[in-house]
Amino acid sequence: MTPPAPITEAAPSQVDELSRASGLPLHAFKQGHVTKQVERALAKESASDSGELAQQLGRNPGARSRFRSAIAISVSGNLRDPRQFELLERDVIPTIVEPDGAVRVWSAGCADGSELYDVGGLLQRRGVIDRVYLLGSDILEENIRRASGQDGPTATPAVRARVRWERRDLTSEPAPPGAWRLILCRNLAIYLRPEVRDGLHRKLAGALARGGFLMLGRSERIADPAAVGLEAAGPNVYRKPL
Repeated sequence: MTPPAPITEAAPSQVDELSRASGLPLHAFKQGHVTKQVERALAKESASDSGELAQQLGRNPGARSRFRSAIAISVSGNLRDPRQFELLERDVIPTIVEPDGAVRVWSAGCADGSELYDVGGLLQRRGVIDRVYLLGSDILEENIRRASGQDGPTATPAVRARVRWERRDLTSEPAPPGAWRLILCRNLAIYLRPEVRDGLHRKLAGALARGGFLMLGRSERIADPAAVGLEAAGPNVYRKPL
């Protein structure tokens, strides 16, 4: 089998064709990541080149789903990265539930919804679940179906009653309306081009309420938090000043 031509800025038609076929904005992702996943898809789907792969993505729902999942990598699980959840429970949750009013939490890139349900559980233990609004968003409709379906992660009825789900492409769409006391965006930006990642961080910072927190993945950092109106508040955690 002939290997695929590299996905480069000099060959935008290749990226455009696969973007249309997959329904994903491939230009927003790092070139190396896209190239690797295209090469793997060519082998897995027995396609000779990117044009044939695009045709398969258009007519074969299984191939399309596999390619989309490979590009928009979704890894989650209950209490994944326990130290981050310990930090949330010890330092962040007490602060965001202290004021009166709704406790609004957004999981941006929610995958199967596990982390949002976990945060809901922390808030339920604090006794404030009746004033909590939990939103999970993801670029993949498949993930939204999993998170909201009967086979989604376990959660109490009280937590499930406070959760809403939506498909949202944060590389091109605005943040959901309203001000959020906690935004989780863990391990989403690591696959994006630097300029797209920086734009995402600005978007997330702008969506925070005053005093609200943004938690990234444990391998992620914002190089200059002040440039997006945030301050460091712990490992991989940033706060919008009051």
